[in-house]
Amino acid sequence: MANETRQVVESVLGSQMTSQIWTSTYPPVFPFVPQDFSVGAVLPMMLYLFRWGNRRGKGKFAATYSGDGAPTISSTVDRLISDGAVEGFDTASGRAILGDFLLTSILENRRHSESHNEQIQRCFANHYYASWIDLPVSAAHLRGVPEMVTALLSNQAEGKTIDPFTDRGRYRVGARIEDNDLLRALAPATSTTGMKSDLRSDELDESVPLPLDQLLTVRLAQGCGEAPAKAVGRNNPGPIPNQRPIAVRAGSNFRDDLLVFLDCYAGGGSMPRSAFLQMLESAIAIGLTSILTGSVDIMNRWATSGVLPEADKAMQFPLFFDCSSGSDPALRATSEESGFLLRQALNRLPAILMHARLLDQYVHSESEIDRSKRPPSSPDATAWLNLTGSLLNGSHEEARDARRHFSRCLRKLRDAAEEADDSELRLLLGDEGSDGDPGRALAEALSAAFTASSNNGKEYLNQFLSSALMIDEVNGLGKRRKVTIHQTRRKGQGRAGDALSFVMTNPVIEYLVHRHIRKTGKGRKERPLSYPDFLTILRERYGFFIDRAPPNLAVPSELLQRNRRMFERRLRDLGLLAGVNDAERMKKIKWRYQAQQDAQAEGQTA
Repeated sequence: MANETRQVVESVLGSQMTSQIWTSTYPPVFPFVPQDFSVGAVLPMMLYLFRWGNRRGKGKFAATYSGDGAPTISSTVDRLISDGAVEGFDTASGRAILGDFLLTSILENRRHSESHNEQIQRCFANHYYASWIDLPVSAAHLRGVPEMVTALLSNQAEGKTIDPFTDRGRYRVGARIEDNDLLRALAPATSTTGMKSDLRSDELDESVPLPLDQLLTVRLAQGCGEAPAKAVGRNNPGPIPNQRPIAVRAGSNFRDDLLVFLDCYAGGGSMPRSAFLQMLESAIAIGLTSILTGSVDIMNRWATSGVLPEADKAMQFPLFFDCSSGSDPALRATSEESGFLLRQALNRLPAILMHARLLDQYVHSESEIDRSKRPPSSPDATAWLNLTGSLLNGSHEEARDARRHFSRCLRKLRDAAEEADDSELRLLLGDEGSDGDPGRALAEALSAAFTASSNNGKEYLNQFLSSALMIDEVNGLGKRRKVTIHQTRRKGQGRAGDALSFVMTNPVIEYLVHRHIRKTGKGRKERPLSYPDFLTILRERYGFFIDRAPPNLAVPSELLQRNRRMFERRLRDLGLLAGVNDAERMKKIKWRYQAQQDAQAEGQTA
């Protein structure tokens, strides 16, 4: 059905319009492609974007470190030893030791394999030079996530794309290493000595000692000779989109969280690099999950009323977290029910996004609205979606024309489907005269057709959710287990599926504590934070429910109290909670790693 259905749609709507709507995403709502990706590969790509001001093209890692096929740990070790980049590992045991170190601290194989002969797919961002290593091979595999985070941090007020090489801000894009706070923090002993656009202009001061994991990352990158080339061409666009998610509040919180965490812990040796990277990945996971779940309520309201809620009134989708990490069956089951509700909500979004794309195309191609009076769709698409929403709710003077346009499209599609003998598409389009709202009916039919004609089309948003949550990762937010969805009378004949639960892994807890024990304002000063206040922040800022029932889920009070006690115990075990008595307000959140501002102040005092 895949090609045939698209051909029918294209014959009616035209190739240009079909190419714009026949997709799973809509950048004004969330500027990423909702498919699977690796959170762990986001930071090296961000380092590249900040340094070079452009999307990454092809690099030289595969050509340098591959043997007969794709690069592996074994072929990488061979090249490092033969080039003299490292010495003392040329015996069989030495090669094995070096390979294991690379695999545990610097590189990662496909499917997390521990084999030295499996293809390498990821490089950890132990040092800035990780951005010279082009893993994953294609930047598109990261679905636009690094670009969105880079745009959030750079905070450019206007324009459709980020302007590189401008002297603006602490997180400027297209900057020398020493001119960008993130690059400088993750590039010890490294500076830009030549022209900042020269791919070989970054140099390491060899006289400065580096930890072994950082030094080997540098040596791997130096073996490539230069940073990867910048992306060029129509099918591989280079400019970084300056697009914010429509979940404005979640995006703003994400930016603030990253800025505070980076300012306090990225440099100065205040936190071990391995712990910092784990927590930073958890921060990205929390931010992406909040942006995705925050879009659910916003777009549902838009689909109903045509008007976006004000940023401070937009609600996060409530998620119940199992603080036992699956060891308590009752808590796990409750969290899995919460996960089921979220997946249900996400499954309603594709039709809403299709409706938004159709209205977008109508305004651009069919509408008489003066181009000069159309609001921009970037960086913030709030005004744009309110314009298309006015066509949806009938308040705009062209709303009737839009309805007639979509009604004609429906009629032509029905005729084309019958002529092509596409019974499935014809069934989705329904009978003529049954269209209460022709735009909505067309959107639902096209969304269902796209889902049916795409490989696992209905799972795209859920694939992104699973990746954003870093499911089953040691620093992730979710767990998955196989369950029987529909059990038949005969034992073993039920349909299997995945149950999703939300968990607090230790790095997630540590990140949230270290982030919120610091103030957002100037100086990032420490603030007193009680245990009840910490739970309130998790609930109101992210929609993470621990000791209270989410609005969409009934949870027994005894279960809530047990979950609260478990979370408190885990905080104490991690050394993140102190209290002299049982009074709730006397239970204080405390840091494990000192912020670099405090460490510097102590050094100056001493």
